[in-house]
Amino acid sequence: MKLGFIFDTIMLKDEKENFYTINLNYRLWKDRYLPVFDEIVVSTRVKEAQHEEIMNLKGYTIANGENVKLMPITEYKEFTDIFTNKNRVNQQLKNIIEQVDCVIIRMPSPLGILACEMCIKMRKKYAIEMVACAWDGYRNHGHWAGKIVAPYMWMKTRQECHKAKRVLYVTENFLQRRYPTKAITTNASNVIISEPSKDVLNKRLEKIDKNDYNEITLGLVGPLELKSKGHEVALKAVNILKEKYKNIKIEFLGAGKGEKLKKKVDKLKLGKNVIFKGTLPGGEAVLAWMDGIDILVIPSFQEGLPRVLIEAMSRGCPAVGARTGGIPELICDSVIHKTGDYRKLAQDIDKIITEKDFAKKLAKDNFKNARKYAKENLDNKRKKFWIDFRDNEI
Repeated sequence: MKLGFIFDTIMLKDEKENFYTINLNYRLWKDRYLPVFDEIVVSTRVKEAQHEEIMNLKGYTIANGENVKLMPITEYKEFTDIFTNKNRVNQQLKNIIEQVDCVIIRMPSPLGILACEMCIKMRKKYAIEMVACAWDGYRNHGHWAGKIVAPYMWMKTRQECHKAKRVLYVTENFLQRRYPTKAITTNASNVIISEPSKDVLNKRLEKIDKNDYNEITLGLVGPLELKSKGHEVALKAVNILKEKYKNIKIEFLGAGKGEKLKKKVDKLKLGKNVIFKGTLPGGEAVLAWMDGIDILVIPSFQEGLPRVLIEAMSRGCPAVGARTGGIPELICDSVIHKTGDYRKLAQDIDKIITEKDFAKKLAKDNFKNARKYAKENLDNKRKKFWIDFRDNEI
């Protein structure tokens, strides 16, 4: 059976007709979807670049390969194209959907809304993967237009989830409450982690015991240009904490030049306290980085079920986060702050630093909770859902 997979991101295409992405790469298609479907046609936005240029970018890996074909939506380049170029975008979607037996549509996205409508019009079997909150995402996008379209995206996404016959959510409760459905559903995070080893937890507990906190290292992961990741909230918290902890530092792991953030760092005189790490290859390199930090910080304004948080939990890393998306489903409520509340964020970090027993409890709880997101457990759950989708009329 041939699957169409439609989502909204920007892949890079080189002169050899190869496609590259940071997240949805060929390994994911091979591990997650090809065990169920014979072929996959992937459709999203694409930007052309030279192969050598792409190879110099950190984090990008190939997306196409055996039984995985890319069919770009070339008529959709900017958000406004959904309205001004809607007929051409719809025609491309129609051509793609005609070639496949069923469709998975990753939401929320403007392209996803059009794809849902087209599948209904063509009577093509489809399912939604609901991976984030449309309202939070667009309200906190960082561009003024995001605030304008947020109500529309929230309403349309709710409508499409309500109409769909199948919806897979990445959260246990959060997205289900905001985007309810009467469809056949399951929940399975997008996270891919190995079964956590007890040795990892023991090393973390030893690290907490031995640490005199002459140096404190916080970590935050996310694209530097993406306002919704809360980098500035973290900087304000560090600005408070540096008065008590002179050697505190925060490492920003993520793509982008971060020009605005660097100006904020200079304004707050945090040059000695902030390290821009750039990107690291997914997998062992990121996990090793997590083993080196003391606390993971997630002050996001918008999230689904953050992969980076579950990965850090699997390393027994204490974490603090905002009350958004699926974050409260994962970590202790006492280390959750209201979005934007940098003072509470600073207090939570300070408590973990000063109370080692509390830090060790967080490490143990996080490690235990991460186990249910082990790859084998989620793969089995997800595979059962997609086999049922494949083999039935709806």
